[in-house]
Amino acid sequence: MTSLNVSLSEIQETVLVPAKYLSGGSVGAQIAYGKDVSLMLATREPGYHSKPHLHDAEQLNYVLEGELYVFVESTGFLAKKGDLFRIPRNAVHWSWVRGNGPCVLLEAHSPPLVGDPGVIDTAVALMNSDERAGVTGIASQWPTDFDRDAAESKILRSGRAPGSGRKAVVS
Repeated sequence: MTSLNVSLSEIQETVLVPAKYLSGGSVGAQIAYGKDVSLMLATREPGYHSKPHLHDAEQLNYVLEGELYVFVESTGFLAKKGDLFRIPRNAVHWSWVRGNGPCVLLEAHSPPLVGDPGVIDTAVALMNSDERAGVTGIASQWPTDFDRDAAESKILRSGRAPGSGRKAVVS
């Protein structure tokens, strides 16, 4: 059987981040994956504020609508519609939608980020059946010893990055 394409309307939405890992809001995602990469359309609702996490996958993001603060280790920035950004593999990161509207992101993860509970049940594999055996789904890890509040305070009170009109990246 070959399943190399699908309409987004055929992909079930999954709860990407369980409530216990959020300080507010919610996020839903539709996910498709191949052997080496997953692609998701994720909608973070107003107030979405995740706890720091990491995964053994590089992440590239494109902001389709809205904006959100993105924090990576001790740095951070405001990502707006039309922006691209990267989360390095195994970097502790989190985000916060502080505006009134949702933030919609197109996210790619390599290797596929489909190892979290429930995700594989709703994600769609875009592969021939003989290819599926070799896929290793990566899961998120949620460290409890990272001081999110200190990092956010430092970044949110910082000035503007020179020449960019964006919130500063502080390291």
